[in-house]
Amino acid sequence: MIRFVNNENIDRNLWDKTIMQSSMPMIYAMSWYLDIVAPEWHGFIQDDYKTVMPIVSSRKFGLTYLYQPPFCQQHGVFGNNVSADLVKEFIIAIKSKFRFAEIMLNEINELQVDGIKQNVNITLALSKNIEEIRKAYNDNTKRNIKKAEQSGLTVHKGFAIENLISLFKANKGKTIEKSDKWYKILKTLAYQLHYKGYANTYNVINQKNEIIAGILLIEFNKRAILLFSGAGNEARETGAMHFLIDSILSGISNTNDIFDFEGSNNSNLAKFYMGFGGKISTYPFVRINQLPICYRFIKKKGISIT
Repeated sequence: MIRFVNNENIDRNLWDKTIMQSSMPMIYAMSWYLDIVAPEWHGFIQDDYKTVMPIVSSRKFGLTYLYQPPFCQQHGVFGNNVSADLVKEFIIAIKSKFRFAEIMLNEINELQVDGIKQNVNITLALSKNIEEIRKAYNDNTKRNIKKAEQSGLTVHKGFAIENLISLFKANKGKTIEKSDKWYKILKTLAYQLHYKGYANTYNVINQKNEIIAGILLIEFNKRAILLFSGAGNEARETGAMHFLIDSILSGISNTNDIFDFEGSNNSNLAKFYMGFGGKISTYPFVRINQLPICYRFIKKKGISIT
């Protein structure tokens, strides 16, 4: 039986045990991670925590709806041997309680219904040594790494997330507006991840001792995740981000199984990631739209499931 459980009634220990013992353990679904990015998260739980699914709700115009919280690329159903039929049961349970939802499942959640959209993720297997991994780089990636080396760039591993956030704000942050709340969540999350031993920042330093590119990297359950990054104009001119990712791969290839680029549906970004020999995987985006007739057509049509 699948039941909805409010946040305050969820047994965190049992929940996290289910996530860690599932076929696809993901840090985004751990209770402490959810407590940071979406403190009012809830869950759908099968039986005695045999299978679980985190959800995050909010209210607008008097309607409660589900959305995907920040810094959580994938959620969905977690457990062992999660079948397509079981995923469908969870979605039906959501549909019976919520009139609107826009949520992400995870890459091993199959849902064969009309209206499903598949998002792109790119990952790189780290089962080989770094020299073997580098053989799969395309020519453009190799050229940019060489350019960075000739520019005298160096990589510093440390933890000063404020520097990385400032770099992002001064560049990409100008074109994709993010709220103060979003940045506050990022800062809190970064420090908690670092405190728990799951994250570090890696920064590219130029010859003037300036940070020109940086990455916040998670390492959890043998999966390294590029959670957040920032780069300025100089980074693009010198190949700094190519150089940085290569340096990170060199350092973690013997301690992780997968490097997760966290994207991307953006074709240019996907091309950049694929330049390191990355492979495409997909994960489902689910929209449920049972809004009242007067609101329903404001949003796109949802999936068809009964």
